[in-house]
Amino acid sequence: MKKSKLEEKKEQGQHQHESLVVRIFGFFNQYNKIIYGVAIGLLLIVCALLAFNKFYLTPQSEKASAMMSAPLDAMMKADSLSLMVALEGDDENEGFLTIASSFSLTSTANTAKYFAGLCYLKLGDKEEALNYLLKFKKKDDIYWYGAQGMISDLYDDQGEIAMAIKYCKKATESKDPYLAPVNLFKLGQLYEREGNWGKAAAAYQTIKNQFYAEYQKMNIDKFLERALINNK
Repeated sequence: MKKSKLEEKKEQGQHQHESLVVRIFGFFNQYNKIIYGVAIGLLLIVCALLAFNKFYLTPQSEKASAMMSAPLDAMMKADSLSLMVALEGDDENEGFLTIASSFSLTSTANTAKYFAGLCYLKLGDKEEALNYLLKFKKKDDIYWYGAQGMISDLYDDQGEIAMAIKYCKKATESKDPYLAPVNLFKLGQLYEREGNWGKAAAAYQTIKNQFYAEYQKMNIDKFLERALINNK
């Protein structure tokens, strides 16, 4: 009896399925040692990472965090001697520089770089301030956007306006209702100095559109009007 097309398709599908299963088992039988080896290797890596985090990284983070209070207290005094103690430490406590270098895998070390940059800035050492602020990675948004604004100012002081604009733009990405409009205004001023009136106007317009409370205090309209006139 002749099979229907439906039956033929079913049989063809079963053969294909069986063929695929056979190939999978064949592949596994041929390479089972390699497969087991890779699986065991991955398991060992995961176990090593978990152990590293539990027995090394977590204790290091806790130790670094506990060490931060002394240099922070010294920094708050703001005089030159206290700022140097905050940076370098004293006979009893370590400073930001040691915390940043000795606990480099922790987020606390990253924050220590930011505070080291602030200390150098207050001491008038703009080169070292820029050096440490550039090392500060985007892990803590509370400080990061402010750091970008300071980096922009430091490049501006050096006459590197392109770099100043680059970092000022990063600072404007903050949603902080006080920090963002200030940096947007600074960005507009930088664009004006470049003669880029269109981008200057866009920065001022953003303050007007998104930060109305601060816009009312900053008298932005006269800057926006000037930028629009010069952009024609």
